[in-house]
Amino acid sequence: MKIVSSARASKAADLTGIGCFEDAKVLLEGAASLPAPVRETVRRTLDKKKFSGKAGESFFIPLTPKTGGSILLLGLGKKEKFTLEKVRRAASKLLSQAKLFRHESVRFDVDSFARGFSDAETAAAAVEGFRLADYHFGKYKSRPSPAASVAEVELVSPGRGKALARAVAEAEIVSEGVIFTRNLMNEPANVMTPARLARAAKEMAAKNGLLCKILGPAEIRRLKMGGVLGVAQGSVNPPQFIILENRAHRSARPVVLAGKGITFDSGGISIKPSGDMDKMKFDMGGAAAVIGAMKVIANLKLPVHVIGLAPAAENMPGSTAQRPGDILTCLNGKTVEVLNTDAEGRLILADALSYAKRYKPRALVDIATLTGSCGSFFGDIASGVMGTDPDLIRRLIAAGERTGERCWELPLWDEYFELIRATYADVQNTSRKASGAITAGMFLKEFADHTPSWAHLDIAGTAWADNPRPLSAIGATGVGVRLLVELVKSYL
Repeated sequence: MKIVSSARASKAADLTGIGCFEDAKVLLEGAASLPAPVRETVRRTLDKKKFSGKAGESFFIPLTPKTGGSILLLGLGKKEKFTLEKVRRAASKLLSQAKLFRHESVRFDVDSFARGFSDAETAAAAVEGFRLADYHFGKYKSRPSPAASVAEVELVSPGRGKALARAVAEAEIVSEGVIFTRNLMNEPANVMTPARLARAAKEMAAKNGLLCKILGPAEIRRLKMGGVLGVAQGSVNPPQFIILENRAHRSARPVVLAGKGITFDSGGISIKPSGDMDKMKFDMGGAAAVIGAMKVIANLKLPVHVIGLAPAAENMPGSTAQRPGDILTCLNGKTVEVLNTDAEGRLILADALSYAKRYKPRALVDIATLTGSCGSFFGDIASGVMGTDPDLIRRLIAAGERTGERCWELPLWDEYFELIRATYADVQNTSRKASGAITAGMFLKEFADHTPSWAHLDIAGTAWADNPRPLSAIGATGVGVRLLVELVKSYL
């Protein structure tokens, strides 16, 4: 991946991607840097009205003696609806076409995409598109399928300033963090146990200058984290509690990020149906996102004090497993009546949110693959967000729009608490009625009441892909990493 100024882009790449908007009058508005023969070839194609520039549309113009390389026109839709996510998806499509035709070099004409955004922002989005679309997890294939690859990507821009180079370098760091998270999530549950997740976090921290502390079963028991202990007691794999901290402005009140780390969720005694249960290895997606975000925050050297908390446990139906009807006492002293052992993620997050009190957070955000109902509501398009601070919710939604990891607010009205008011304890871990995603958020609110600025992200529908997406293969998406990093940037 390299930056090339338009003046130096003399030798033709195997495939050049050009962004085109839907309005016929501006289809080639941003491609002024292209050589005259290339522009003429493209213009003749457009005159035949074979391509309109609608979002997601593409048109391939094969290699000719005049152009010296093939062209891929990439539709961006209407200018007023243009976003950086369309740049990422265009880069993804350009890469897939290059692989299809076995091209070794690709050129991305940054200027043709930079409308409403700077060249630096556009190039950074393109880098994310290329890197994230190029990911695949083939670690356990004994005979990996030979995959087509692209040797070189040129980001062609009129200038090569420091801002552009810095933006591209930062996009590489962010993409690396997402890939790190995807690798954690895609590991099978017999490998990625709570202890292995803790070790991976500790190794990452050592390499990236983060402080790391791991609380083992004895320490968790001493602190009386009844939620973590209750979930973990049916498994032979003991729980862990991961604490990561960057060294920036440690005297300032921190932004605290907490992620659910259920390394496998069988449902416990309230066992899940067998169909798709293999995907429950992804139930540590919140913890993986926090760990990946902390890696990025460290490498970007963001001058914001950030702490990451990741309680990790395995939810299994062993002979010592908790039962429906059991009552737990969490770290903050509140009691929980367990009606359904498959509503376990909120139990370990209850202890994590309670633990965060000692830091007096500036803002507290938890992220979790928490409820199937949230996935049913938003599908794989957006994550649900709830919270007590309108400013924090605004920051998260804005970060989602900027990164393409969109989220939408759900209400946490007081009336919803009546659905989780327990008969024999302070609160019950699930509602007997509907509103599963909201009542899960309401449950967590009971353990974040020490902090005025708290928000909950439910990524149950976005954390993994059953089918390939523009920026991810089947499996873990790494959602949350870019969103959380962008949130932290908003506090600079």
